[in-house]
Amino acid sequence: MTSLRAIGQRLASGLLQARQLRQRDQQLLSKGGLIDVIGTGGTLTAAYEQLRNAAENSEEHLLLQNAIKRFYRQIFLANDEKRLAESGNELVIELTQAGYVPNNSLRKAQAEEITTRAAAYATLYDQLKRQRGVSEMVALRWVIEVLAVEIAQIVQPRYEDEVFVNFAYEYFSSIIPASTVEKTEDFGAALFVAIHRALLKSDSAGMRTQLLRRYGVQPEQTEWFMEYNCRIDTLIEAPVVDRLYHTVDRQGAPLRVLWRMIASDDTLPELLGKRSAFLNAFEHQVTQEYSRIATRINRAVVRSVIFLLITMVLIGVAIEVPYDLMAHGAVLWVPLAINLLFPPIYMVLLRFTLAMPGRSNTAALVERIDAMLYGGNKVTLSKVDIGQKRYSMVFSVGYGVASLIILGLVAWLLVALQFSFVHIIIFMVFISAASFLSFRLGHLVRELELVRSRSNGVTMVRDFIYLPFVVIGQWMSDKYSKMNIITIVLDVLIEMPLKTILRLFRQWNAFIDERKDDLI
Repeated sequence: MTSLRAIGQRLASGLLQARQLRQRDQQLLSKGGLIDVIGTGGTLTAAYEQLRNAAENSEEHLLLQNAIKRFYRQIFLANDEKRLAESGNELVIELTQAGYVPNNSLRKAQAEEITTRAAAYATLYDQLKRQRGVSEMVALRWVIEVLAVEIAQIVQPRYEDEVFVNFAYEYFSSIIPASTVEKTEDFGAALFVAIHRALLKSDSAGMRTQLLRRYGVQPEQTEWFMEYNCRIDTLIEAPVVDRLYHTVDRQGAPLRVLWRMIASDDTLPELLGKRSAFLNAFEHQVTQEYSRIATRINRAVVRSVIFLLITMVLIGVAIEVPYDLMAHGAVLWVPLAINLLFPPIYMVLLRFTLAMPGRSNTAALVERIDAMLYGGNKVTLSKVDIGQKRYSMVFSVGYGVASLIILGLVAWLLVALQFSFVHIIIFMVFISAASFLSFRLGHLVRELELVRSRSNGVTMVRDFIYLPFVVIGQWMSDKYSKMNIITIVLDVLIEMPLKTILRLFRQWNAFIDERKDDLI
């Protein structure tokens, strides 16, 4: 079969509609009415955002959304109605100065739309605070998450997201057997969330917003908003979502490559109708993805090393140096130097154990996308593909014992180097953080694999030794993400004063300009 299947035809049609929407946006930009941002404070704002993003260590595509979230959280918590009424224009200025959007790329009508959306959600927030059964902080989280995603969509529209998610949803619905995953009434929503998590790297804010949109819930519907958000909170944490997430994650490599083609090739709708040409382009894209991921890993290693050093300096040194002075009367330089330098060096060394997939994986990706879009060999997932456990408890117990032995040997070695209990705890915390960050980078490679590469001696030793630290690092990351002390300090001590001062400077400049006009 060489013709495009129905699922592929719907994909091509959706991409054509998305392209038309982008062309409409370009036409609107050409008509003028753009916001020109004066550069005062831009260098300081951009520098702070780089520091803030390094400390947060978030996904790159979420940085704009997170900046919007911080901006409106301050306004909502302060209940500043004046700033809220001017928030659209002020937000555009801050995002431009921070480098999230180019200057003269947003229209005054977009700023007005942002202000209108913010006012609607501010009203919703006030109403939610008066509702029983939901705390003020939970209400704020619900409102700010949805508002930030909606405004990010206004600032940088992602029309292709919905088209791609619908395509992936239809595909996975057809290949997941009912015998392996019980298809309850929440199965559709659970699969929707799993696709967003695994393929689009959406956070809870993105998933919440898209589900509310799918359910047709508006900010004016306070009762529905509260009811559906409670359901969404439960759904996101449901075991079925986690199971479907791992399924989509393992089987999502060809879809990730297709997603990159959607983002980079505006002629893809037409190309989909030409099987041979599309498959050649897809294979070329796979090769490009290998190179892109290698570059991304290298860049992420640099960011992660900066993240480790910032955290170590602000937390580790703040604990270790005072402890040494109190307990020993002097700074113990060997433990301090090892704790400060070894985790970043260790992470860089782990980078050299990561290799890109081979030719057999490329062939498997091309074959899978061929079957997906044009027919070919039909794909049906087995229980193993869905992620059902294959190994007995004996292996789990054995690995648990081995992990304790590894942790014990590391602690014994540190004691031999005259580490105290506090020094050992600090070392374990940061080596676990480095291990988990490195593991996440390795996952970038696995995201492009349909054919899992065989482990060699180096990778087997690496995995055996560092996986216990990965588990600890993952646990710490979950806790850290809920209470990121570094970002809280940066927000309170730097961001709020900095942006308040810059806002006063802008107001002063506007006042001076007005006075000049009066003198003419």
